[in-house]
Amino acid sequence: MAQINIQPVFIWVSGVEITATKLNSYSIYDNLENESKFYYELQNEDQTLINGNISIIGDAYIQWLINDFSTLWALEYICTQLNLIPILPTN
Repeated sequence: MAQINIQPVFIWVSGVEITATKLNSYSIYDNLENESKFYYELQNEDQTLINGNISIIGDAYIQWLINDFSTLWALEYICTQLNLIPILPTN
């Protein structure tokens, strides 16, 4: 599972506002032609707050291919789809 830190985002869980600070994700399907699906989780330090699936298809799949199926590219794409701001590693 790949992980990236995100700028804090507030999520309602059972009537309580909790802050998510991490995005975890991994591929659950790829037809190796034009579509891939990823499972994602938004987490705080202790628990998964929300989860779901996101597809990379069409032009986005081509961009992912051009980027050598980069894990970081996929995480950034998922962040974009969920309106999250990633905190990118500073190598």
